[in-house]
Amino acid sequence: MDMPWYSSISDDLEKVEKLMRDTLRSSNPELTEICKYVIGSNGKRIRPAICLLSHCACGGKDFKKAIEVAAAIEMIHNATLIHDDINDKGELRRGAQAVYKKYSIGKSIVAGDFMFALGYRLIGSASSEVVNYIVDASVAMGAGEFDQKEFEHNTKASEANYMKIIEEKTARLIECGAKIGAFLSGTDSDTVNSVGEFALQTGIAFQIVDDVLDVVGDEKTTGKRIGSDIMEGKPTLPTIYAMQDPVHGNAIKEVFRKKDPEWSEALDAIALIKKTDAVSKCLAKAKKIAENSRNSLSVLEDSPCKRSLIGLSNYIVDRNR
Repeated sequence: MDMPWYSSISDDLEKVEKLMRDTLRSSNPELTEICKYVIGSNGKRIRPAICLLSHCACGGKDFKKAIEVAAAIEMIHNATLIHDDINDKGELRRGAQAVYKKYSIGKSIVAGDFMFALGYRLIGSASSEVVNYIVDASVAMGAGEFDQKEFEHNTKASEANYMKIIEEKTARLIECGAKIGAFLSGTDSDTVNSVGEFALQTGIAFQIVDDVLDVVGDEKTTGKRIGSDIMEGKPTLPTIYAMQDPVHGNAIKEVFRKKDPEWSEALDAIALIKKTDAVSKCLAKAKKIAENSRNSLSVLEDSPCKRSLIGLSNYIVDRNR
């Protein structure tokens, strides 16, 4: 991974990877194979990284427990992706076939449930506060999925609707990782909340950039087919902004409201989005959110891990995948 910000925790991230591989084993060889396929698909590992960095930046020393929680959060995250791809009929995930396309819907649902269960078991030995953090984030993710469904193919979806959805679906689990990492360090609750706020806003910026990359990204780099969000009717910020364009907005709306558009229509809509100022507005918003989020880290003393958190924030808005 070309991400120098993670160098201060690279050894611990390797331990997270090993723990996930060791944990996701079953007496059924195919179930084990599916889990390996999922976690071996080159994810960015933002969630475990922010957990470990927050623990370190807050002066934590119990890296064994932080590694267990980081692995659990990444397992839970990947379980949600399996189910999301089924729900959204997505064909690619990180450049590879979606799990349900490769192994069947039924087996994929079971594999996702299996990963959920083992993730929660890793966390189950922690304190009630840690359990509550992950439960709250999981509840938010479920609510976010329903909120997104409400606005799919809906040309009246607003920026406020979008921000609520991505906070629930993406940012809350990233916040959860940071809060747990900080909590395990033994720091005070105000610091836990400040680090959590940094992570929440970082997660929001992360998703905005992800959605921009569905418009302007390179498929070979992103591992996702350009235009997928339009095809699935997801109310992303670039689309919401572009539908407000006085010149091209109506044509984009025509495609977005279709329940089953052709790929050619989706690509035409992408071309029109690029002609508006939607992408530049989204990137400016993401960078501003990320920049402001760093103010929450002022409660922390300078350290390599604090600097890595800042580096992670920069990476999130400057990345191309």
